[in-house]
Amino acid sequence: MTTKTQKEIEATKNKLAALEKKAAAEELQKIANLHKEAGFASRADLIVALQALGDAAPRGRKPSKAKKAPAAKKAPAAKKAPAAKKAPAAKKAPKAKKAAAPKAKKAAAPKAKKAVKKAAPKAKKAAKGSTGRAKRTLITAELRQGIIDALKAGGKGNAVAAKFGVSVPTLHNIKKAAGLTKTRK
Repeated sequence: MTTKTQKEIEATKNKLAALEKKAAAEELQKIANLHKEAGFASRADLIVALQALGDAAPRGRKPSKAKKAPAAKKAPAAKKAPAAKKAPAAKKAPKAKKAAAPKAKKAAAPKAKKAVKKAAPKAKKAAKGSTGRAKRTLITAELRQGIIDALKAGGKGNAVAAKFGVSVPTLHNIKKAAGLTKTRK
């Protein structure tokens, strides 16, 4: 048994489906005539114009510094230097053009030195991971037994820890669990 309300719901759903079809058809027609609205003779001309626009600078937020770093390594340095020289000259008055060129040359050398200084810590950080911490060593039964054997053979704590890639506190915990430590009186 269908009620009056259920019949109205069904009729509304059918009407909605018809409206969605009509909207899709109108949108398709609008897209098909887009080249005419934009003033182009054919769709191919519109596509060529849009592809030419694709080479323009992207709109919106600039990418973060972390994303710029890999791109900076790939791009040759010669292309960046002229851009740096042009920007100050365009912003300043014509009388400042002579002063802007020597400043750009002087600024390039310290920037190169700073880049080298910054690269060393970043390389260390990249080796450790994104958090800047060393990766946690997984202590397997074989690793644990190797540490115990090295300690029983007379190895010193710091040397054994360095050899097996564990921290000194971890080494002490392994010694304690193996019963190699003396208890206090």
